[in-house]
Amino acid sequence: MGEKLTVERVDAIIAEINRNPLLDGVTLSGGDPFYNPEGLISLLKRIKRETGMSVWCYTGFTLEEIKADSRRVAALDYIDVLVDGKFVQELYSPFLDFRGSSNQRILRLSK
Repeated sequence: MGEKLTVERVDAIIAEINRNPLLDGVTLSGGDPFYNPEGLISLLKRIKRETGMSVWCYTGFTLEEIKADSRRVAALDYIDVLVDGKFVQELYSPFLDFRGSSNQRILRLSK
């Protein structure tokens, strides 16, 4: 989320997602999405409503930290899988699925 997410930019992202028949989900990562919780929640709502795709989200925050933050917790309602925790180089393993270091967790949030 390096560039500012204007309504026009989000419209373009949604259109691109819907145009690609090979996609089966959306992943948010890099430049931690939870640093801008209001923008994240707005984006997640639109992704879920307008694409119906599952959402994976990577964050350096832990689930517990997100749940304790009134500005961030609402985003969890729109995330299907959360990969939480900071990447720690000393805990890096190339054998881990969908994460870089062993302290990170893969948490299925949707039923």
